[in-house]
Amino acid sequence: MNLVERLIAVDKKEFEKIETKEIPSKRLSELFGEPAKVKLRAVEGDMFAPLSASGLNRDGKVDYSRAYDTNAKIAAAGMVDPDLKDEALLKHLGVVTPAEAAKKIFKGEINNIASEVAKVSGFEDEEETDNEIKN
Repeated sequence: MNLVERLIAVDKKEFEKIETKEIPSKRLSELFGEPAKVKLRAVEGDMFAPLSASGLNRDGKVDYSRAYDTNAKIAAAGMVDPDLKDEALLKHLGVVTPAEAAKKIFKGEINNIASEVAKVSGFEDEEETDNEIKN
């Protein structure tokens, strides 16, 4: 059976599944005084790519002055719980966008959250993926 035949044999619903993942949040744990987790979801490539590109300069190189903002956008796009788009939460925090909420709540944890969103979305480090395939 070739790969096309194998793909056709897979239930169509499998292709529509959105991966999710829970990770511990040090910041929320500190705020709540008890262990807390956030729930993340995969971000589609057509949304992830422009978010990632927002951290690049005109030459296509990483602009480190934009990295934190870019990671906040990625974290907010992949965050399921807490829902950073919730109007009451945005108002309570005194911010306008989910990315601003992410920065206010998670501070330095933003980079780790964005990295986990990238992983659950399938945008892992290629070297890491190659090593997993070899093993």
